[in-house]
Amino acid sequence: MAASATQSWVDAQSYPFQHNYLQVQGGRMHYVDEGRGEPFLFIHGVPTWSYLWRHLIRGLSSDYRCVAPDLLGFGLSSHSPDTPQTAYAHCHTIGQLADHLDLRDITLVLHGFGGPIGLSLAQERLDRVKRIILFNTWMYDISADPAIEKAGKAFAGGFGHFLFVNMNSSPKLLSQMAGDKSHLSDDFCRAIAGPLENKDARECAWSATRQIFEGGPFFNEIWVDRDKLRETPMLLVWGMKDPVFGEKHLNRIWHEYPLADVERIEQAGHLPMEEAPPQVFTALANWLSGVETKPFRLI
Repeated sequence: MAASATQSWVDAQSYPFQHNYLQVQGGRMHYVDEGRGEPFLFIHGVPTWSYLWRHLIRGLSSDYRCVAPDLLGFGLSSHSPDTPQTAYAHCHTIGQLADHLDLRDITLVLHGFGGPIGLSLAQERLDRVKRIILFNTWMYDISADPAIEKAGKAFAGGFGHFLFVNMNSSPKLLSQMAGDKSHLSDDFCRAIAGPLENKDARECAWSATRQIFEGGPFFNEIWVDRDKLRETPMLLVWGMKDPVFGEKHLNRIWHEYPLADVERIEQAGHLPMEEAPPQVFTALANWLSGVETKPFRLI
């Protein structure tokens, strides 16, 4: 089952994009495809969807083609508790979309759980990836990290299932990862909570969240092959108040890619593109142009 693009939580003013769909293995994938030029492929984390990228899509689509899918089980894509929520499965379906659209010279823009999905895709398709932009993510087994281990004990089992599916706790947990919850707009909070009115979507969010704690073997495959991406231009945009994927994870990735450019968003937490969109857009525009910053207006 997929949510309708006419749902009240799909706000046409803040998310004024055409709705596109592709039947992929496991369900019907919704995606945004705006603008022309070199493609940007945006991959969100949990429990967000392509709405997360709306500011960047609006800012970049005058010069670039912006493609932003909703992972199966999220946003306006189909929701089924039977849809595999492994990073591997999502990598496969995003690959189907990239092939369908014949995307080349891709700039990957990745956040959270979307990080390992997109990085694995990049390692598989080096000839198609031109640049990588990372937001508060990881690319290795994080199950032994104290914060992750503690969260895993709380959320990966039956109690976590109850919280996610019966109590619909994932939007609240996401907001607690912000540097300042007041920086999360009402539109954003409504849009993130909207798909989770559907119990099947809450099952998907819980299953995907479990992968953060249980997907170590897949994440380690990415880590083992990290040298494949050494020559790929990379920008790390990091919310420094992220209580889980903060400075420690930034430094670990930067240590492996010392030529990467880094933009620290000091006041932001896990969602810098939502908490500080003008600063994030300025960082991307500077990085892409090397010289001039394009004006940015929040609408």
